Amino acid sequence: MGPALIAFTAFAAFLAFFAAGYLLTSGPEAKAKTDIKKRLQSIAMRKPSEEEMPTLLKDELMSQIPALHRFLHNLPLAQRLELLIEQAGVKIRVGPFALMVLALGAAGALIGLKAARNPMLPFLLAPGLAAIPFMYLFRKRAARFKKFDDQLPEALDMAARSLRAGHSFTSALYVISEEMADPISRIFRLAYEEQGYGIPLPEALEHMTRSARSIDLRFFITAVIVQRETGGNLAEILEKLAMTIRDRFKVLRQLRVYTAQGRLSGYVLAALPIVMLIILSVLNSKYIKLLFDTKSGLAMIIGAFALQVAGFLMIRKIINIQI
Repeated sequence: MGPALIAFTAFAAFLAFFAAGYLLTSGPEAKAKTDIKKRLQSIAMRKPSEEEMPTLLKDELMSQIPALHRFLHNLPLAQRLELLIEQAGVKIRVGPFALMVLALGAAGALIGLKAARNPMLPFLLAPGLAAIPFMYLFRKRAARFKKFDDQLPEALDMAARSLRAGHSFTSALYVISEEMADPISRIFRLAYEEQGYGIPLPEALEHMTRSARSIDLRFFITAVIVQRETGGNLAEILEKLAMTIRDRFKVLRQLRVYTAQGRLSGYVLAALPIVMLIILSVLNSKYIKLLFDTKSGLAMIIGAFALQVAGFLMIRKIINIQI
């Protein structure tokens, strides 16, 4: 047997041994064991998210800095700001938010000092920049409340179907928290967890109004509490309440159509002075410069801005019809 034949035979034997080992270790049972092992390893290494972990204790830290936390904890304004952040669904503490507002205000003051010699300009830019984070929170809260109101009828129908299927009311809360999207899932999950930790159900339901200001949610909580005290078919009550909420939404949409002209007029009147100021600044900058370089001009700007804001708020109050 020549050297080439010996080498070929050894190579073929190695391939046969490797193929046999691969077939033995890749059969159905071996593959199942490997999949189970990988699955267990992934579960062991997986860390649950903050949304999945129940909150046993409320995180009341307003800042990671102890001194800043103690200072803010005693301020009623900081507590109201904490509630606003919670309702907006923004993951930020009061301490960093307050520092960000102060930094923007200081930046506005510095820009005003560098941009013009007039001492009144920093007092205009500083509060303007400092108000940007608050405007963001108010917009996020309004959008979150609106989304919650839109989700509530579907959640009530889901709870009614769960009750008709024989589940308890607390199980219906759990189904809503699992099947619905944020923000209604998070709010109902907190109520479910609180009653599971021993808080009475009426009190846990009342705590939901802290995270969502909704008159429809108040109707829902009142209906549940009254039904628990007097009895009745809760599933039927929830279905009728969902139907009533949907009918109210239809009326609100019709009112928005009827008041569209008034809202558009308010937006146009609010934007017109700003647009004209920009146009005149481009066409004749010397003419507009007098408003910023003189005390009387700045006083006129402040007065015009205050009147514009007052007029815009009055128009919104007129067209904001509550049902």
